[in-house]
Amino acid sequence: MNLLRGVIFTVILVSTLAAEIVNIPLSTTSGHEERFKGLVRHRRSSKSEPVPALLKLGIFKDAQVYGPITIGTPGQVFNVVFDTGSSDLWVPSVRCRHWRNGASQNHNTYDRKSSRTYKSGGEYFNVTYQAGDVFGYLGKDIVTVAGIRIENQTFGEAIYEADIFATTLPDGILGMGVSTLASSRQPTVFENMVNKGMLPAPVFSFYLSRGESAAVGSVLTLGGTIPELYTGNFTFVNMTLPRYWEIRMDGVELAGGRGTFCKGGCDAIVDSGTALIVGPMRETNKLNKELGGSRVLDIPGLYIFSCFRVPSLPDVDFILNGNRLTLTSAEYTIQIEDICMSAFRGMLYRGEMYSTWILGSTFMKTYYTVFDRKNFRVGFAKARH
Repeated sequence: MNLLRGVIFTVILVSTLAAEIVNIPLSTTSGHEERFKGLVRHRRSSKSEPVPALLKLGIFKDAQVYGPITIGTPGQVFNVVFDTGSSDLWVPSVRCRHWRNGASQNHNTYDRKSSRTYKSGGEYFNVTYQAGDVFGYLGKDIVTVAGIRIENQTFGEAIYEADIFATTLPDGILGMGVSTLASSRQPTVFENMVNKGMLPAPVFSFYLSRGESAAVGSVLTLGGTIPELYTGNFTFVNMTLPRYWEIRMDGVELAGGRGTFCKGGCDAIVDSGTALIVGPMRETNKLNKELGGSRVLDIPGLYIFSCFRVPSLPDVDFILNGNRLTLTSAEYTIQIEDICMSAFRGMLYRGEMYSTWILGSTFMKTYYTVFDRKNFRVGFAKARH
């Protein structure tokens, strides 16, 4: 049981690295690779006008959504978390090693002297995540994502990272939030793509796969959506805060009227950088108890189930803009060996309870999610698995 708890703790720890939240993930099998390439070829050949750019994503411990980018000339390759809960792009600096920092020693590092197109930003940056701080220098260079090349993109060269980042596979973080949340206050990578007319539409979307049965692996789409990866129409909800991708929920209910949460409405952040569905501790504890979960005593806010009971657990409805978006018990539990962990988690941030819900990657695996920068809204459609 101690080993199992260690595995559970690792999943939770990795899932809480980005900003105030977490990440859930993807597949990289050869079959997925071929299907992904086929999808790209089909999208390009079926349209004469510009089409969205597709980026194949990877996963780390079923907890972090990441993909490759390059920075500089010649391009230096980094794997970064695509995080809608933050707005800074940063990667470890080669100078980070002088601090004897374990996080940078385990990752690819950026060397400004090796890039012909580097420009100094002349300022420091400092980003505070739940897991700890990251700080360093701001610079500008060419950043390439999914074949899209952005010149003079502001980014951070981290010279110090909290030690917990040493346990993660991705090298850095690429924030997909709004620039007002960025420490530099400079346009984000996505905003520069939009401002410079590099995309057919000012939107991006995530498809997060469910294992080997998925048609393709997980995909980030820049500039549109991929209808082959979802069914039905989108439910759109307007943003309430122009920093995070924060929306208003009407409520959360157990099927059969066994419990109602978020009564009268509540705010929720849609965060690809979070694996779990985070909520106020009081509400998530009540929800997990209604579901018959057992509390993990040494990890606050975490509940587990016997996997034999999971098929009999009720659905949970998230009511958004008058529409019910349902998660089945298989979709809101995460199996680790013979224990099933609840994806509903109450968490503390710097000693205080969350008051806002966070719809992390557990939710986004069930619902294909599109982020509309022009109309400041988020849309959900049932993912095709």
